Amino acid sequence: MADQYEDFKQFILSADPRSLLRQLNRDIKTPLTSAQNLANTLVMMQSPSPVIQQKIDSGELNPAEMLDQLTGLINQVFDVLDYYRATLDEE
Repeated sequence: MADQYEDFKQFILSADPRSLLRQLNRDIKTPLTSAQNLANTLVMMQSPSPVIQQKIDSGELNPAEMLDQLTGLINQVFDVLDYYRATLDEE
């Protein structure tokens, strides 16, 4: 695992700006899209349709778990940004 971090660190330090932006976009866009989907679902749960209410009642949709997932995804994005910043600051 340490080798992967070192390889990725070297990629960050040596990549051309376009490649670096494409990678950063992938590293951030995926978790933010998931976070947006969770946030939209949480909003729908405020005035749920019968189908959504059934999923809430059955435990398939759990607002507390979804909020934890949302927080985790946002923290993941912050971690990625911090890693990029720390790596580039070492340069």
